[in-house]
Amino acid sequence: MSVNLNSKQSTTGITAILVIAIVVVLNFLVGGLGFGNFRVDLTQDRIYTLSQGTKNILSRLNEDEPVTIRYYYTTDDRVMPNVLKPHVRAVEDLLLEMVKASGDKIILETIHPNPNTDEEDNARADEIQDMGPVNQEGDKIYFGLAVQCLDQKEVIPFLNPPGPNEGSAVEYDIARAISKVIKPTKNVVGVMSAMPVMGSPMYPFQKQQGDGPWVLIQQLRSDYEVVEVPIGADKIDPNIKVLVVLHPADISETAEYAIDQFLLGGGKVIAFVDPNSVVAQAFSGRPNPMTGQQSMINTTSDLKNLFKAWGVGFKSDLVVADMNYRGMLQGRNNPTALQLPAEAINREDRITSGLNSLVMVTAGAFSIDKRDGIDADMLVNSSEESEMIEVSEAEKARSPQGLTSFHPSGRKQILGVRLTGKFKTAFPAGKPAAAPGRPDTGGAQDEEKPKPATATTPPVSVTTPPVALPAAPATAPAAPAPAAAPAEQKKEEPKKDDGSLKESANSEGVVILVSDVDMLYDAFCVQQDPMTGMLVSRTGNLPMFLNAVEVLSGGGDLLQVRNRKSAVRPFSTLKEMREKVESRYRPQLMALQAERQQIAEKMGALRLKRDSKGKGFIVDPQQQKDLEALMQNDVDLSRKERDIKKEQNKEIEATKTRLKWLNFLAVPLLVSCVGLLLAIRRRAATAAV
Repeated sequence: MSVNLNSKQSTTGITAILVIAIVVVLNFLVGGLGFGNFRVDLTQDRIYTLSQGTKNILSRLNEDEPVTIRYYYTTDDRVMPNVLKPHVRAVEDLLLEMVKASGDKIILETIHPNPNTDEEDNARADEIQDMGPVNQEGDKIYFGLAVQCLDQKEVIPFLNPPGPNEGSAVEYDIARAISKVIKPTKNVVGVMSAMPVMGSPMYPFQKQQGDGPWVLIQQLRSDYEVVEVPIGADKIDPNIKVLVVLHPADISETAEYAIDQFLLGGGKVIAFVDPNSVVAQAFSGRPNPMTGQQSMINTTSDLKNLFKAWGVGFKSDLVVADMNYRGMLQGRNNPTALQLPAEAINREDRITSGLNSLVMVTAGAFSIDKRDGIDADMLVNSSEESEMIEVSEAEKARSPQGLTSFHPSGRKQILGVRLTGKFKTAFPAGKPAAAPGRPDTGGAQDEEKPKPATATTPPVSVTTPPVALPAAPATAPAAPAPAAAPAEQKKEEPKKDDGSLKESANSEGVVILVSDVDMLYDAFCVQQDPMTGMLVSRTGNLPMFLNAVEVLSGGGDLLQVRNRKSAVRPFSTLKEMREKVESRYRPQLMALQAERQQIAEKMGALRLKRDSKGKGFIVDPQQQKDLEALMQNDVDLSRKERDIKKEQNKEIEATKTRLKWLNFLAVPLLVSCVGLLLAIRRRAATAAV
């Protein structure tokens, strides 16, 4: 069979083969060998391109003080897992882009610490974490880097592949390390809390290990100097740049005054309050190993005096329930466990821009009463399918019983807000006096009984008892008044100025308020990576908190890196369609559940009674008949409820199927239509000739 190479078909085939060969060779040279490190990012949010924050950090590098990055990774195929190899290459591409963007102010050294080599010793000397052993010979793998500038060094012991909610986590870690070695001084952040967020002490007499600090404190200590501020403090150290207030349960007026004066003096405040903290419940009621007494933490926290002055309303006895944004808690759908998607988060604010999701548990809501000179910007909100419910109803939502009624308000609830402007003092009369009968220590006390924690088991695991606050010492009795005073001393003297500030200093004040503190607990922030055992972010909770601290401390470049979009996007459209279906069936289901609850109460009143000797049962025939009728009614109602749920699930599955086929066929149909139109146009042009 002969082939005419000069024919049109042969020329087209040879051209196609040459094009494919050229593409393969270029892909090998650029991708495989890294020549030029040339890449084209076609993603919508350019998630594979260096962020502007990273570029800003690299632009501040000094030519006379270059940054050296020693990149360690094992290349031995016998020990290096295949799952890590793509990530190794991706990190190397990222580092090459950073070298290029820095104008060669970064020196990149690639080192391969394979088993039983000198490079393996170098990796250990640089504090790179080994993983393994991975085989019977005891070989280990290394995948980390060290960033150094002069005598400042930061180490990333192991470069975890980013999780689905982490976006460009590796870029953030490297950019943060570079930022730290070129700026060794740290800003001071104060932390005030009624809960043991800083960790519990060791108990040497009981030989019991104390609890470690929360992950958020560990993260703060990586970038800032963290100072603990007592919940009963009457003054805030002026060296503190940002004050973080976490669950200020039973805070005193004196401590509120201290926060007020800190803000007016130019400090920045981040406050997380809560109407019903499940984490506080977990830490309450446990014995203190040092004293044997129970340490109680009020589950409700508020800043009443400050909120009033700032024009913020907060009802500490109401919790947000949201059917659109409900998440899973204790294995069940719960409208008070909010799974907030990107649509519920402010895309314009630097603190929340780029976050994909947040998790809040039994959160409250703020209302804003405009104050002159203060601007309020919403950061996080609920959907319109939300309602404010009593704390007791929120407890029911966490039980198998669930909510017995739900009536959406039709408006969005404010869950997080930023206040900016010129603040005025909440204490125009000056510093308040300490509460009589005890010194002003603030927080919950052992001898005082705050709002009791319910017996409902919280969805968090707490293995170490919280720190018990010491009992408040008795105050000294007041000195007796003198029997007589000179006439000239009876004149009222004008009140002396105590030097308190009445309004904001020259700088603009900033306050960030969030209506849930549970979201910062480890169980709702991070999860353990099954491969490396390291903690990685599971939601945007921790990034939002770190963003807030960074913005208020004068930074901002790193949060542009931290807020990079994730390649994984939630199925928000499907969730909304599911909620529309469920909203049609919800009234019927709730009516049946309420009716079954009434039947259960009636059945409880018809319990069989034992005789006086406790041996047999006294059975009333009429009661037995009524009980059997109630049981039959309950069975009938259960069957109706089951049938309604079947219809609901059937409609939901049909909605899923329609959406799936729409996504599956949309692009092929679009391409087919375009091809058909082009064919018709070409045929028309040919016919015209």
